[in-house]
Amino acid sequence: MKIKKVHIKNFRSIKDLEFWFPESGLMVLVGANNAGKSNIVRAINNILGEGWWGKNIDSIDFYMRNTNNPIEITIKFDNGRRVEFNSQKGWPKYFDENGNPIRSNQSNIKEDFPCNYLSAERGIPQTLSFNKWALMGKIAHSFNKLVRKRNLTEELESKFNEVMEILEKIDEFKQFKEDFCVLFEEMQADSSYKLKVDFKPFSPLNYFKTINILTNDKILGDDYDIDIEELGEGSRNLIILSLLRAYAKNFKNEAQGLLIIEEPEIYMHPQARRHLLKIFKEIVRNSNIQIMITTHSSTFIETEHFENIALVYKTKEKGTKIIQVSKNDLVKFSNETGAAGKSTVENITDFYALTSNERLKEAFFAKKIILVEGDTEELCFPLLLTKAGIDINKRGISVIGVVGKPQIPKYWRLFYKFNIPMLVVFDNDIDKSSNKRNNETIAECFDISVDNIEKIEDSKVFKLINGRFGQKLLIFNNNFETATKMDFEKYCQSNGLNNRYEEFKRESEELGLRKAQKHRYIVKKIIDEFPDYIPEFINEIKQDFIEDQNVFPLQEELK
Repeated sequence: MKIKKVHIKNFRSIKDLEFWFPESGLMVLVGANNAGKSNIVRAINNILGEGWWGKNIDSIDFYMRNTNNPIEITIKFDNGRRVEFNSQKGWPKYFDENGNPIRSNQSNIKEDFPCNYLSAERGIPQTLSFNKWALMGKIAHSFNKLVRKRNLTEELESKFNEVMEILEKIDEFKQFKEDFCVLFEEMQADSSYKLKVDFKPFSPLNYFKTINILTNDKILGDDYDIDIEELGEGSRNLIILSLLRAYAKNFKNEAQGLLIIEEPEIYMHPQARRHLLKIFKEIVRNSNIQIMITTHSSTFIETEHFENIALVYKTKEKGTKIIQVSKNDLVKFSNETGAAGKSTVENITDFYALTSNERLKEAFFAKKIILVEGDTEELCFPLLLTKAGIDINKRGISVIGVVGKPQIPKYWRLFYKFNIPMLVVFDNDIDKSSNKRNNETIAECFDISVDNIEKIEDSKVFKLINGRFGQKLLIFNNNFETATKMDFEKYCQSNGLNNRYEEFKRESEELGLRKAQKHRYIVKKIIDEFPDYIPEFINEIKQDFIEDQNVFPLQEELK
C-alpha cells in the first residue's frame, strides 16, 4: 500500500493542489522560502500522522483565513483505497478499494499507513514515543507479534515476575501501589463508570516499552552512557533514521507508511548529506515505506531522477502549486523538439545520468538560469554581470554550464518542462566544420535555421534572437573567447585606449592555468584595469533577460 495521488484544497497557502507520488518512493520538494512546502507536508501529516485532526481547526489553517471554504484533503493509494477529510464533516473517512467506508473497528488509516513526521524542529521525544502510530510504537508492536507467534510469552512473563517480586520486597513500593489504587477509586465516586488501575505485571508490549536507547562517546569510553536528549541535533537525526532503516530491513512486510523530513541537511556536512541520500534510496527500495523531504540543498536533487523532484512555487491568484515532470512528459517533449526516435521511457534516465553533475542541480533552486556551454562561460559570466551592477546571487540567478554544446538541447528541455526561465548562450563555431552537426541539432531543437546560428556579420560580436516558444538565444560570433576579445577591442578603439588584451593573455599563460581559468584571468584583469568597460552583450542580457519580467510563462504567473 503506497500513496499514489494527493489532493489538497483551502489549507493555509494551498488553494487547490493535486500531485502524484513518484514510483521510486522518494519525493523531493524544492522551492523558495514561503512557497508552501511545509504546508504540503503538514496537510498530509494531519491525516496520516499521530494526532487526530477534527472540527476544532484554527482559522489560520484555512486558505486566506476564509473559514467558509472547507479544507479538503484526499489521499489515494495504489491498492484503490483512499482517505478523505472535509473540515465541515469532522474526522477523516477511510474507504476500501470498492469505495465502501472502512469502520474503525475493521481497520484504521493510521495503522495501515502511518506517517512519521520530522519537522525542522526535530521532535525527538514525539518520534521515540510508544504511541502505536509513532515509529517506536510500531517497532514495539512488531516485536510483540513475534513474541506471541513464537510462544515466548510465558518465558518472558516468568522473568518479568521475578523483577516484580523483588520490588514487592520494598515496603514503600507496596504502600505506594496500594494508595495509588485506592485514591483512584475514591476519585470516581460520582461516576457511573468504574475503572481499575494497577501496575501490570507483564505483557510483551510493556516489556518493549521499558527499552531505553542510550549512546556512549567512543572518545570518553564505553562506560559513559549518554541519553538521547544530551546528543547534538545531527546525532539525534541519525538515531531516528537508523531506527527506521533497521525497521525497514527486519520487518519488510510490516514496514510501510510515509516518512516526512523537513530539511534533512540540517546539522549535516556535505559528505553525510550524500550518504543520507543513499540511505533514503535504500529505505524506499527495500520496503513499502515512502519518503517525502523538503530541502534547500542540491545534494538531494539528481537531474537524471527528475521524477522525484517537485518544484513548489506560489502565486497571488493560485496559491501554492507544484510542477512535476514524468518520464512520459519529457520523452514526448524531447521528441517534439528535435530528438524524435531517440528518447524513450526506458532510456531517458540513463540519457541524463551520462552528463549529470553537481552544478546542474542548482538550476532547480534558481529564479532564472543562464545556460552556457561550459566552464569558461560559467567562470566569466558572473564577473561580467557583477561589473554591470547585477548581483546574481541576490537575484537568484545561476550561470550553469552543460559541459558541451551538444548538451544544450537536453538540459533546455528538462528545465523548460520545470518552467524555469532561461537564457541560452552558445557559440556559432563557424571555424570548426566538425561542429556543423551540433548547430543542426540546436537549430532543430529551437526551430530556427542553421544560417541563423552560423551567419553573423564579421563586425558583430554576437546576436540575440528568439527560438521556439520565444526562448531567448544569445549566439557568439565564432566562440566566447573571441567574442570578448572583439568586444574589448571595439571598446579600446572607440575610447582611444591602449588594448592590453594580449598582455593579459601572456600573463595567464605564464601562470600555467587551464583554458577556462586563463580566460577568467583575462576578463578579471580587463574589468579591474578598465573600470568603465562593460561588454555590449552583457548590457543586452541585462535589458532583455534579467530585467525582463516576461521571459517565461511562470514569470507571468508570479507577477
